[in-house]
Amino acid sequence: MPVAVKITEKGQITIPREVRNILKSNLISFIVMDGVVTIQPLRDVGGALYAYSQNAPPKGAFRKEKETAWEDAIREKFNA
Repeated sequence: MPVAVKITEKGQITIPREVRNILKSNLISFIVMDGVVTIQPLRDVGGALYAYSQNAPPKGAFRKEKETAWEDAIREKFNA
């Protein structure tokens, strides 16, 4: 499914709906290898940054921290 898009003067593109539906994410990564650019969806910001951390937490820790923070906020809000 070849798709052509124009790059604006500001370096922006519009990703066609069909491609966005395939990606199923609003966060993407560009991978450049041997002059070929590939777009990959990123499912989780914490997971996306994991590789850049020297003291990275165990995989999935970001999601657990987020869930714990939400649970604490709900308990605080409703005095549960």
